[in-house]
Amino acid sequence: MRKAISAALGIGLAIGGTLYVMFDSNLFLIAAVVALYTGWGYFAVRYRRVLIREFPQFDRSRDRLGYAIGLFGLSIGPIAFSQQFTAGDLSIQLFVGYIGVVGFLHTASAAAVEGESESQ
Repeated sequence: MRKAISAALGIGLAIGGTLYVMFDSNLFLIAAVVALYTGWGYFAVRYRRVLIREFPQFDRSRDRLGYAIGLFGLSIGPIAFSQQFTAGDLSIQLFVGYIGVVGFLHTASAAAVEGESESQ
């Protein structure tokens, strides 16, 4: 689990850092994107086959940290994007955030299925 969270944090920080450097995004938007991609990266690293599965379930206690980080990004993302949008500078940042939402939800739900098959 430590390897997965370390790698996931690296993924999240790399994407967030890229948005900050290339687009001078606000820190609230960066926090949302970092949290989304960290949550996504956690499940992608921990469960390697998750990208080909579906079925959303968020009740696995063993993976609470991955869920918490990703869901935090999901919860603050819309507010962060609305603040950036009112500033008039949204361009590719919205697309990057949207991909993060889809990726996190897909990998988290697939990880739940993967974990169920491991426990059987």
